[in-house]
Amino acid sequence: MGAANPTKKIGNFINNFVKQESFGGILLFVAAILALIAANSPLLSEKYFAFWHTEFGITIAHLSFIRDAHFWVNDALMAFFFLMIGLEVKREILVGELSSFQKAISPIFASVGGMLFPILIFLYFTYGGEDMRGFAIPMGTDTAFALGVLMLLGGRIPIKLKVFLVTLAIADDIGAILVIAVFYSGDISLDYLALALGITAVLLLFNRFGVRTLTVYFIGGLFLWYFFYKSGIHATISGIVLAFTIPIHSKISSSGFLENLRIATNVFYANAPKDSAQVLLNAKQNNALEMIVQAYDEVQSPLVRLEHHLHPLSAYFIMPVFAFANAGVIIEGGFEFDNLFWGIAAGLFIGKPLGIFLFTFILDILGISRKPSNLTWTQILGVGLVAGIGFTMSVLISNLAFQDKLAAHATLSVLIASLAATIVSMSFFFIFSKKESIVPKDKI
Repeated sequence: MGAANPTKKIGNFINNFVKQESFGGILLFVAAILALIAANSPLLSEKYFAFWHTEFGITIAHLSFIRDAHFWVNDALMAFFFLMIGLEVKREILVGELSSFQKAISPIFASVGGMLFPILIFLYFTYGGEDMRGFAIPMGTDTAFALGVLMLLGGRIPIKLKVFLVTLAIADDIGAILVIAVFYSGDISLDYLALALGITAVLLLFNRFGVRTLTVYFIGGLFLWYFFYKSGIHATISGIVLAFTIPIHSKISSSGFLENLRIATNVFYANAPKDSAQVLLNAKQNNALEMIVQAYDEVQSPLVRLEHHLHPLSAYFIMPVFAFANAGVIIEGGFEFDNLFWGIAAGLFIGKPLGIFLFTFILDILGISRKPSNLTWTQILGVGLVAGIGFTMSVLISNLAFQDKLAAHATLSVLIASLAATIVSMSFFFIFSKKESIVPKDKI
């Protein structure tokens, strides 16, 4: 049997990754539905809300940090989600779809339109009222939900369209993070902000001088989270800052790894007994194995290794828990279709596809950047509809912008608008996108 085709290996890796994103989106949807059921169930409602108001934390001597469960999810657990986003952004900027002007300009410009139009539409409906504070709610795209929808459509969606959506969503996340840092933070404490910046500087120095041990960065990240929290800036921003201090370069190169592997293999082979009665490895063989393990650790990028470990944690635990903690809103006495609802719904459902399509089209007309090759304008419009599925960032901003009933109303509005965007985008692709033919294996 011949060696596996490298292109096929890469294709299988991408397919497996995208499938994980698809399942994560489905899990997120299930968690949101379960939260709604629990919040409105006569048997579970009281227990559901009581649990999220349960306080716990850390007490050491006279120092204590006690907060309710809802805080630990939204401010602490979500810091890991932001860390994941930060790692993705850094990787894309350095070696991915955002690493060059030509690669980045089209999805970034589309993302700008996809953020600007929803904000303008929201302000049109809410101008002059206190609801204006939620202007950023409809600007975000939920990558897990959106990519999950595209995966459910199977062969109707080309891989380039998925890459365009993911790159666009990453740019959206950057915009949402900046908005949270600037507009949804409390009174700024310059002392704690200076401490946070000091920790950041130390971690950057660690990176500069070749420290590759992730434990060091996690310890620094804990202090970073606390200082950002005390500074008045939303604590989850610490995850983004920490991500940009994580080294991307490995300690040794691929050629160095192969050389170490060759030496270790030769040592192991040279010291193997000639008979087959060996029960335990001898000292030199164990040393050779240690050389291989060390080389294995040193050839890996710390950033990629951390991202690999955080991805399942984020997709299968953090985001579903966040959904279950925040989507549980009480629906009683009907739902009011007020200006806040229409601002969010129209922003996501109309503003997103309109902004993404128009900005991509304008860029193409001006000749600054052509739309991705092999993608039709119909598909660009379709991906704009999918991008109207906003959940994680939209719900987080709803809770930052509003309190109690108003926050619950905004959250429910996001869920309704996102469900509508899901149904319409899937119907759109079923109608206007043909399923790609599958090439038989014997023809590959």
